[in-house]
Amino acid sequence: MRLSRPRHIIASMFLAAVSLPCGGAFAQAQPPFAAASGSERVDLLRFQVNDLTEWERLQRTSQSRPLTLDELEKLAKAGIGEKSLIEMMRTRGVLAVADADALVRMKQGGATDDTIAALSAFALPQNEAINLKFLIDVVTPYQVTQAPYLYVEVFHPERNFQETLLFSDLRALLGRRWAVDELRDDSDPLLKNRVRSLAFWGRAAARHPGKLQLRVLVSQRPGLRDLRPETLREDERKRLVTFDVDYPAVSRRHACTLQLRLERDPILKDLFTLPRSDLRCEWD
Repeated sequence: MRLSRPRHIIASMFLAAVSLPCGGAFAQAQPPFAAASGSERVDLLRFQVNDLTEWERLQRTSQSRPLTLDELEKLAKAGIGEKSLIEMMRTRGVLAVADADALVRMKQGGATDDTIAALSAFALPQNEAINLKFLIDVVTPYQVTQAPYLYVEVFHPERNFQETLLFSDLRALLGRRWAVDELRDDSDPLLKNRVRSLAFWGRAAARHPGKLQLRVLVSQRPGLRDLRPETLREDERKRLVTFDVDYPAVSRRHACTLQLRLERDPILKDLFTLPRSDLRCEWD
């Protein structure tokens, strides 16, 4: 079976990173934002409303969750008028993909053209990426000069399609000047383990909703292109961690937190394992 060519073959993983002692609170490093070149200049004086009631209406928003297609159809069948439906869509948004199927469904349900146009205008944008936060504890009785590479792959099994492959050289990341170490005795009173806690962020492109797999591997091999088990060595296949993810087509949030604990073998200094891992995603 042939693997589809990934839309994003390999991306450098991290926008921001912080290294802190184990047990400490994770500070957040905000990446700088620059204005886009050639951005449009807007004259706010063009937007004038003499009717104060209309101005108040335009400023009105709602903290309620967005409406779904089922809820819109239910409200319409209950006799809610077109004007009220459009206003609710404007202030709350619509949790749906405004594709041709959704618009046809609304039309077949008796929606007016203005209501269908409002659905197209106020529907939430389709998910195109997952914001990943990484919380990693690296436990080792030695220095971190032989820390491995971390690979994270977002894969679509039904399409046999690699959405994204992220990677990071943990050796370089842990060698930054801002890195802080704390010695802590994990088990053996005669062996002090050095624990390094890291927090960093990445963005993984994912344009196809459905059942996804998030695969995680730590390896000393640089330059891996995908994490299919058949492309990995036997020892890497044993260390590969796979999470199943139900990825929605549209959602208010698209954030996942990946917690990893890397432990270094006390004898084989270049061998790291993942004895504990956890993935939690928030969509709504």
